[in-house]
Amino acid sequence: MSLITTKQASQANGTSGQASQEWARQAAQYLRARQLAAQTQMAPLAANARVAAQQGIYGARAWTAPRLDLMALALQEQWAPRIAAALAASARRVDPVPVKPPRRRWPAVVGGVVLIAGGAAAAVIIMNRRNSVPVTEPGEPGEPGEDAGSADTPREMAAADVNGQGQAT
Repeated sequence: MSLITTKQASQANGTSGQASQEWARQAAQYLRARQLAAQTQMAPLAANARVAAQQGIYGARAWTAPRLDLMALALQEQWAPRIAAALAASARRVDPVPVKPPRRRWPAVVGGVVLIAGGAAAAVIIMNRRNSVPVTEPGEPGEPGEDAGSADTPREMAAADVNGQGQAT
């Protein structure tokens, strides 16, 4: 099989190069006319399609916006607390054992010292009150007692009032 050029093929068919050029020109004119006719037919359809697409997009946005708002609200009120709780639980699980700061023991020590000092002071006061009453030994039977008019016995001193007046017993 041999390769032949377009010029050789047109000569073999009995057509000339001018005739094929003319045929191509007429086909181009015909296609251009069909393109213009289709363009005039399609221009209003394209405009209608553009308007319909704009309306469709507007309608879709109008329909979607409130649903997105409701979904955001539901996520905030229902899912966000759950997610926050899950994250907090995860943080507690991941967190190492917290090291407690060393306790300050000095307040307890000071409190104990104050308590002991208060108790010791109360004991000293009680002992001083007890010891302020002179203790006289009871006389031997047969020994004469001291002056009967004086209030030197512990019982008589205990019966003495604050102002020094004795009470009858």
